[in-house]
Amino acid sequence: MSARLKVAALYAAFWGLFAINFAAMFVMLLICALGIPSGLMLAVLGSAVLMFRADFVITALAPQLMIFGGISGAFLSAFFGLLAVKLGFGISGFFVRIRRRCERLRGES
Repeated sequence: MSARLKVAALYAAFWGLFAINFAAMFVMLLICALGIPSGLMLAVLGSAVLMFRADFVITALAPQLMIFGGISGAFLSAFFGLLAVKLGFGISGFFVRIRRRCERLRGES
Protein backbone atom coordinates (compact mmCIF):
# COMPACT_ATOMS: atom_id res chain seq x y z
CA MET A 1 0.00 0.00 0.00
CA SER A 2 1.44 3.36 -0.94
CA ALA A 3 1.93 6.16 1.57
CA ARG A 4 -0.58 8.42 -0.20
CA LEU A 5 -3.27 5.77 0.05
CA LYS A 6 -2.53 5.19 3.75
CA VAL A 7 -2.72 8.93 4.44
CA ALA A 8 -6.01 9.21 2.55
CA ALA A 9 -7.43 6.21 4.41
CA LEU A 10 -6.35 7.59 7.80
CA TYR A 11 -7.88 10.99 7.11
CA ALA A 12 -11.10 9.44 5.76
CA ALA A 13 -11.42 7.26 8.86
CA PHE A 14 -10.79 10.28 11.06
CA TRP A 15 -13.44 12.39 9.32
CA GLY A 16 -15.96 9.59 9.66
CA LEU A 17 -15.21 9.31 13.37
CA PHE A 18 -15.35 13.09 13.66
CA ALA A 19 -18.83 13.19 12.10
CA ILE A 20 -20.12 10.64 14.61
CA ASN A 21 -18.42 12.51 17.46
CA PHE A 22 -19.85 15.83 16.27
CA ALA A 23 -23.37 14.41 16.24
CA ALA A 24 -22.97 13.01 19.77
CA MET A 25 -21.51 16.29 21.01
CA PHE A 26 -24.31 18.28 19.40
CA VAL A 27 -26.99 16.17 21.07
CA MET A 28 -25.27 16.35 24.46
CA LEU A 29 -24.77 20.10 24.27
CA LEU A 30 -28.40 20.52 23.25
CA ILE A 31 -29.45 18.49 26.28
CA CYS A 32 -27.20 20.69 28.39
CA ALA A 33 -28.54 23.94 26.98
CA LEU A 34 -32.17 22.90 27.46
CA GLY A 35 -31.89 20.75 30.58
CA ILE A 36 -30.11 23.08 32.97
CA PRO A 37 -32.58 25.99 32.75
CA SER A 38 -35.63 23.75 32.76
CA GLY A 39 -34.35 21.73 35.71
CA LEU A 40 -33.57 24.85 37.71
CA MET A 41 -36.97 26.34 36.86
CA LEU A 42 -38.68 23.14 37.97
CA ALA A 43 -36.79 23.32 41.27
CA VAL A 44 -37.74 26.98 41.74
CA LEU A 45 -41.40 26.26 41.03
CA GLY A 46 -41.34 23.31 43.41
CA SER A 47 -39.86 25.42 46.19
CA ALA A 48 -42.43 28.17 45.50
CA VAL A 49 -45.26 25.66 45.77
CA LEU A 50 -43.80 24.35 49.01
CA MET A 51 -43.05 27.73 50.62
CA PHE A 52 -46.17 29.63 49.64
CA ARG A 53 -48.58 26.70 49.71
CA ALA A 54 -49.54 27.54 46.17
CA ASP A 55 -52.10 24.87 45.52
CA PHE A 56 -53.32 26.74 42.46
CA VAL A 57 -50.30 25.41 40.53
CA ILE A 58 -51.88 22.45 38.83
CA THR A 59 -49.43 19.62 38.57
CA ALA A 60 -49.40 15.94 39.34
CA LEU A 61 -45.93 16.17 40.88
CA ALA A 62 -45.28 16.64 44.56
CA PRO A 63 -43.27 19.77 45.42
CA GLN A 64 -40.42 17.71 46.84
CA LEU A 65 -40.24 15.71 43.63
CA MET A 66 -40.18 18.94 41.63
CA ILE A 67 -37.33 20.34 43.74
CA PHE A 68 -35.07 17.31 43.81
CA GLY A 69 -36.00 16.10 40.35
CA GLY A 70 -35.28 19.52 38.89
CA ILE A 71 -31.93 19.80 40.62
CA SER A 72 -31.02 16.25 39.59
CA GLY A 73 -32.01 16.95 36.01
CA ALA A 74 -29.95 20.14 35.96
CA PHE A 75 -26.88 18.33 37.29
CA LEU A 76 -27.35 15.45 34.84
CA SER A 77 -27.62 17.94 31.99
CA ALA A 78 -24.45 19.68 33.19
CA PHE A 79 -22.72 16.30 33.24
CA PHE A 80 -23.71 15.74 29.62
CA GLY A 81 -22.30 19.16 28.74
CA LEU A 82 -18.98 18.36 30.41
CA LEU A 83 -18.93 14.96 28.71
CA ALA A 84 -19.42 16.67 25.34
CA VAL A 85 -16.49 18.98 26.05
CA LYS A 86 -14.39 15.98 27.05
CA LEU A 87 -15.28 14.25 23.77
CA GLY A 88 -14.20 17.39 21.92
CA PHE A 89 -10.82 17.37 23.64
CA GLY A 90 -10.46 13.66 22.88
CA ILE A 91 -11.19 14.02 19.17
CA SER A 92 -8.81 16.98 18.87
CA GLY A 93 -6.03 14.96 20.52
CA PHE A 94 -6.79 12.09 18.16
CA PHE A 95 -6.50 14.47 15.20
CA VAL A 96 -3.05 15.59 16.38
CA ARG A 97 -1.92 11.95 16.54
CA ILE A 98 -3.34 11.20 13.09
CA ARG A 99 -1.70 14.30 11.61
CA ARG A 100 1.72 13.40 13.07
CA ARG A 101 1.45 9.86 11.75
CA CYS A 102 0.46 11.13 8.29
CA GLU A 103 3.39 13.56 8.30
CA ARG A 104 5.73 10.69 9.13
CA LEU A 105 4.25 8.61 6.30
CA ARG A 106 4.68 11.50 3.86
CA GLY A 107 8.27 11.99 5.00
CA GLU A 108 9.18 8.37 4.33
CA SER A 109 8.27 8.46 0.66
